Amino acid sequence: MFRYGVSAALETLPMSQPVTLRGEIDTLCRTVKEMGYDALELHLREPGRYDAHEIRRVADSYGLPICATANGMEYTVGGLCLIDEDGARREAAIARLIEHAEFASVLGAKLVVGIMRGNIPGNADRARLVARFEDALGRVCDHAQSIGVPVVLESINRYINNYLCSVPETIDFIVQFHHPNLSLHLDTHSMAVEERDLPASIRYCAGKPVGYVHYSDNNRRYPGGGALDFKAMTHALMDIGYEGYITVECLPDPTPEEAARRGLRYMKAAEAMARIERM
Repeated sequence: MFRYGVSAALETLPMSQPVTLRGEIDTLCRTVKEMGYDALELHLREPGRYDAHEIRRVADSYGLPICATANGMEYTVGGLCLIDEDGARREAAIARLIEHAEFASVLGAKLVVGIMRGNIPGNADRARLVARFEDALGRVCDHAQSIGVPVVLESINRYINNYLCSVPETIDFIVQFHHPNLSLHLDTHSMAVEERDLPASIRYCAGKPVGYVHYSDNNRRYPGGGALDFKAMTHALMDIGYEGYITVECLPDPTPEEAARRGLRYMKAAEAMARIERM
């Protein structure tokens, strides 16, 4: 059976942000545990503001793993980008992501590399900037590996990032990059924008490193709140032998708690139906 997580932030965010829950760590852990989730994903900025050991202590007291940490606010709020033309700012972005890796190490979590990769300007030398990203990513992966933190690279749709958008493009990059500490992070909302056939794109990853999955519907609501066929995608994940976390990352609609509850019920139902059909 799959293990299910839910995304949460430790600070106040606009309700337009696709992070499911918000609150203090004790409240989040209690709520998530009572709902029946297996783990919590944390979205945060400037990890030095938080006590990772205290977060780990609280989560452990509820028997709740932290499955991953996400850092997109470093880009959207702080403007830190791994391919910045300014060398000092680029080094600051790499240093901040390594700081996130240290934080994830205490929590026993995976490190998401997502929108901090930034966007390639239309008139820029694409190959040069992809090589710059590879250099930054390699440094982050090396350090994370040295402290036992797996790194997952998210495929993100073209309206957010303009490279490594589709699942085939991103998994091919990962295979070519060939770092033992890097795997693919699938996101069904981005897939709904980029892929012609979502289950086929998942099956394209068979035998390749897939490390993490986000479920949200095509409209960024909880799984089941839109038009995507999650049973078909769950079948595809089973086909490729994926056994990791599936985490809800969605808009907090109609309320954060209700979105989390509905998402979990729907994901478990989709898995149950898929398993019956495979008998």
